[in-house]
Amino acid sequence: MLAETIQNPEDYLSYSKQIIYDAGIREDYPKISTYYEELCLQFETVYNNQQENPFRKWGELLRIDAQIQILLELTGLRQQDWMSEFGMTEEEIIQMIRHDKDSFYRELTGGNLHEKPKWGLIYLGEE
Repeated sequence: MLAETIQNPEDYLSYSKQIIYDAGIREDYPKISTYYEELCLQFETVYNNQQENPFRKWGELLRIDAQIQILLELTGLRQQDWMSEFGMTEEEIIQMIRHDKDSFYRELTGGNLHEKPKWGLIYLGEE
């Protein structure tokens, strides 16, 4: 995806919405679907907040995006019922995603939970 093709948050979120909807998450997992919709609303709200310091804004967008990315990864693994596959309820899956967002980009770039995030824009969402 090229940044030049994204004009607004809706453009950015359209990919994940398509994946989520095509996977049947809306129908099969209403709590996860609601959680995803809340993430999209948060993303749009943060993006449109013109009063926020840009670095704080990027950090918050990255925290929200990490959760969306984790959800997309789980969607890609979906071969059967999530409750059976993961042995977790929808609420537990949501809690796991909320927890894992704090180190998502660090782990994505080869780091681990025991080291501090590196200095870089991608780590602004790390807590």
